[in-house]
Amino acid sequence: MKASEDSTRSKLEELKNQLISKVEHIQQHQSNHSETYQEATQTELMKLMPLMKLIPLRSCRQAPKNYSDKYMITPDINRHPFEVFCEQNKFDGGWTVIQHRFDGSVDFYRNWTEYRNGFGSLDGEFWLGLEHIYQMTKNRPHELLVEVKDFQGNYGYAKYSEFEIGSESELYMLKKLGTYSGTAGDSMKHNANQKFSTFDRDNDSDRNNCAKERYGAWWYWGCTDSNLNGPYQNTEDLRSITWYYLKGNYRGMSFSRMMIRDIIN
Repeated sequence: MKASEDSTRSKLEELKNQLISKVEHIQQHQSNHSETYQEATQTELMKLMPLMKLIPLRSCRQAPKNYSDKYMITPDINRHPFEVFCEQNKFDGGWTVIQHRFDGSVDFYRNWTEYRNGFGSLDGEFWLGLEHIYQMTKNRPHELLVEVKDFQGNYGYAKYSEFEIGSESELYMLKKLGTYSGTAGDSMKHNANQKFSTFDRDNDSDRNNCAKERYGAWWYWGCTDSNLNGPYQNTEDLRSITWYYLKGNYRGMSFSRMMIRDIIN
């Protein structure tokens, strides 16, 4: 039985690699030919896109360039695939979105189980789920990119050269957070090695329950600097979506997005 499963898995992997190679070939050669050729190959590419969404990818790095959309991924071949949103247009693509907020339509004041499993919709606001994030980062090195924008339109991004969280038994600790670069300021500089906390699971190092204090859920350290899962509101209040070093205040954010990408050495 196992031999049959291994054979089927091998054939599917071969088909997937052939499909990925064909899409990459089309995209690489489109710009070098006539407009008629480009239109023909574009039509061929669009025919292949539904297949790309059916065959689980290893990560968003295998998704077609410049085609941001939902795809199935299997970071661990021994576990079931799951759907993610891949950002393929910005920051050179290949990013898996793990958190997205932009209109306040989803309540992020959730319990431990909901943050473990994920909530919301990939078509709207969502949290992908700590268990999915753990499965993605446990075997391959990843980097993190955070985008934020306040209600005055001030935008910035923060990129961290490493990102890894632990398992649920480790309380999804933020085990690695690499070197910062970007324009938003380093509002996560104290969060490395902190455990994840929700209002019903107080795992932070502060004497207070930061998740309750900030109406959120996070890798809290001292309840300050960043709180991307706080309430969506246009106010200078600790109980909001905050990224302190964007403008040196606790003014709420109108937009936040967290994305991770596996690192190719």
